Amino acid sequence: MNDSPGYFLRENSGTTGLGESARTVYLGAQEGLTYIAPFVEDRFLTERSGERTSSLDDVSDLVKRWSSADAELAVLVAPTDVVDSLAGPGDIRAVARIHQVVDTSRGHAHVMSRLLSRREGRRRRNAERDGFTYDVSHEDDHFYEFYRTMHLPTMRVRYADRARSVEEEPAFRTLFRQGVLFRVLRSGEWVAGSVCQIDRERRRLNARLIGIKEGSDVHRAAGAQTYIYYANLDWAASEDGIALLDFQGCEPFLTKGTFQYKKRFGTTAVIPDNAFGRLRMLIRPKVLSPSVRRFLVNNPVLAENGSGALVATYFFDRNTPVRSDIQHNSPGITEAVSINLDEL
Repeated sequence: MNDSPGYFLRENSGTTGLGESARTVYLGAQEGLTYIAPFVEDRFLTERSGERTSSLDDVSDLVKRWSSADAELAVLVAPTDVVDSLAGPGDIRAVARIHQVVDTSRGHAHVMSRLLSRREGRRRRNAERDGFTYDVSHEDDHFYEFYRTMHLPTMRVRYADRARSVEEEPAFRTLFRQGVLFRVLRSGEWVAGSVCQIDRERRRLNARLIGIKEGSDVHRAAGAQTYIYYANLDWAASEDGIALLDFQGCEPFLTKGTFQYKKRFGTTAVIPDNAFGRLRMLIRPKVLSPSVRRFLVNNPVLAENGSGALVATYFFDRNTPVRSDIQHNSPGITEAVSINLDEL
């Protein structure tokens, strides 16, 4: 097993939506503290109390804590070989994160007419009739205005005290200076934007920071955020030096709004070729209580098959059918499987 540093333990407790007292435990890589642990807690617990986070000494400490984890839902995120060694009967395996990407190598016409759906094409044209346009900027002052008046307010509105982002100066040096700022305007007013990093060696545009002016719901409802994605697509598909647009990632749960939203833009779901791509997730139910069953049924996950392809994994039992209303259809997801919790 890899003796990788940076493992953490996070515990939380509260009441489930069914009124049962319950605990969650997260163990593993720091990345999961930001993304996976809060998602599981939000979906499983209400009236939370007693949240505690601590660092672990090493992988042997991780193994020890995992074997003794006492929680209705225990979640592990670790390198693949660690997960392989710790997975037990009844554990549910998934990837740790996915990215949603668009192949822009075949040019603008292909992306806009073949990958972007007709409905999204109409929405884009309607937005432009409503006054939306965009430009790109390399001006330093524009970056700082975007970061301070759009990006940070948007993060605060979305995530409150859980907001996480790249600090201003690292974002300036490693993202903006190595990429481009998209400015979305409506009737001439700058209302939204995004900073995308350019990886020239791999011909990739990485969408990294996004923001709406003052985090305004009014601008978002008018279509400013959606137009950011149209702008990214339009520009990337027009640039000879860009072959892939990476809209970045989300947790491996089909109920994530981010996953469902980004499907609209012709994306393909992939396991990322970064630190997250080397991680896998285990979910271990202590017992299949009504609350645990409800969580699993309502939150299908993305796993991988023996060939490394993404698979949508749904759950059901004798009393609750598969949540077929939670869509998984996306390029990159090769199939869907259903697990009977009564046989887990």
